[in-house]
Amino acid sequence: MKRFALACLLVVAASASLLGEQGAQFQAFKLKHGKTYKNQAEETKRFTIFRENLEKIAAHNARHEQGLETYTLAANQFADMTAEEFSAMLGYQAATKPKLNITKTFEMPEGVQAPSSIDWRDQGRVTAVKDQGSCGSCWAFSITGSTEGAYALKTGSLVSLSEQQLVDCATDINYGCDGGYLEQTFPYIISKGLQSESSYPYKGVDGSCKYSSSSVVTRVSSYVTIYSNEQQLKNAVGTVGPVSVAINANYLQFYSSGIFHNDNCSPYSLNHGVLVVGYSSSDYWIVKNSWGGSWGESGYFRFKYGANECGITEDNVYPIIN
Repeated sequence: MKRFALACLLVVAASASLLGEQGAQFQAFKLKHGKTYKNQAEETKRFTIFRENLEKIAAHNARHEQGLETYTLAANQFADMTAEEFSAMLGYQAATKPKLNITKTFEMPEGVQAPSSIDWRDQGRVTAVKDQGSCGSCWAFSITGSTEGAYALKTGSLVSLSEQQLVDCATDINYGCDGGYLEQTFPYIISKGLQSESSYPYKGVDGSCKYSSSSVVTRVSSYVTIYSNEQQLKNAVGTVGPVSVAINANYLQFYSSGIFHNDNCSPYSLNHGVLVVGYSSSDYWIVKNSWGGSWGESGYFRFKYGANECGITEDNVYPIIN
């Protein structure tokens, strides 16, 4: 009986030690990411989710160590969210309206060949990584990203453009922090143009439109789409510049590093807008996200090339500035 009691005590002590370690990790997580909860019940719930996510991350990384996965995971700002909550936070809307007559379809110019690899960050065509926060404004960050690249090509000047203007003002079709479209946002920019980030700074919440025509940096004259063709997307990125794309981001919640590939990532459940800024000579895309510089590879991730990974070819668009 004494032996049994001693064994039970050892198990309890080990469990308490593990809980204490995870508890300390949770406290550090809250401090790092500025997390606060409305009451103790909510904090307990978030801690339980956090612990479960740590276990999933550890199991995945163990498979990576065995050569069974091509990328690693890490506990980041989303570690207290369930997969369902994370998916609901994403802000891309799939286009449901017919194309306007200003839409053009990408065609590779005759005699032009895309380079074997390119990274537009090296060419001064990509602004610093931004953070959309808890606002479902990924669509706005994706669109400003491709417009920033086009403006840099046209003028030689890289200017950070305003996502908040799109959130507040491009509301005829979009839903602000509740989501928006890629291609369907460009008619607004054609009409009104985009202000700089400095003149219309990001707040991460829906607000009233404070558009000022005198602060507009650029307008676009038209936009070009590339549909369901990975080679054509490569041609566009390689010869034109960064391209706005939509993806299924459900499996990117804890991405940390490596070339992402997941056979379970449906190419048709698109829910997040990002920016393709380059590709390697062999097997991956270079993609800019809008979840801050501490997420992933300094705010970026790499997608496997040639697999239509998570639907990367399904909704692609970039602007033309004349």
